Amino acid sequence: MNSLQVCCGEFIRIILFVLNFIFWAAGGVILGVGIYVKVSLNDLKNVEVSHDTLNTSALFLITLGCVVFLVGLLGCCGSLTQNRCMLLLYFTLVTLIFLAEIGLAIAVYANKDQVTESLEDQFKTCMEQYANSTESVCVDTIDSLQTVLQCCGEDNATDWKAINNTLYATSPPSSCCKDQGNCNYDNAYKEGCFTTINDFVNSNSKYIGFGVLGVAVIELLGMSLACYLRSHIMKRVPYEEPHAM
Repeated sequence: MNSLQVCCGEFIRIILFVLNFIFWAAGGVILGVGIYVKVSLNDLKNVEVSHDTLNTSALFLITLGCVVFLVGLLGCCGSLTQNRCMLLLYFTLVTLIFLAEIGLAIAVYANKDQVTESLEDQFKTCMEQYANSTESVCVDTIDSLQTVLQCCGEDNATDWKAINNTLYATSPPSSCCKDQGNCNYDNAYKEGCFTTINDFVNSNSKYIGFGVLGVAVIELLGMSLACYLRSHIMKRVPYEEPHAM
């Protein structure tokens, strides 16, 4: 094995280590934030998001943080120790995540109309349960959406009249207004929640696409570097003692 191949292998190893160190650190931060939110739910009373929404967000962050942290740690250790088993496991995990993301993206795109209709139906059902106060999760979810997104109803504030013309004849739920102590249809948010979400997605679709593409490129880069480094280590075996099996 000539000196150029050795230098190239070391260069790839350093890049793979730095890349995964960044992922490992990011995963630790995400995990820390999730744990902090989870253990501090009772102290976050002034946040304009419901308790259940915060709890769900905390669990999501903890799960995401654990996955990113473990994959990054595995990549760091594999590149640092040049352990072929760790590199193979890292390559396998990143590949599975990458394929799962592609499968999810294709499924959502192919069934986007059905997904949209399903979400709209669920939102309407939640509005009905909100009016009847039969489901606290729906109450918390709709209040959080309307407060954070500054929207009201599905398409507009008058949707609440269609849900219950008696209860919401003169005013929608208080979360529909900035001044929740004096909420009525005159000062309620004009845009519906689905309209607001669609406008946001359409206006930021380019940035969302670039973000997804960036993640895909990073994952492909990690897979390629791990594959090359493992191949480099295997080729080096006949020439010198391997660092690790």
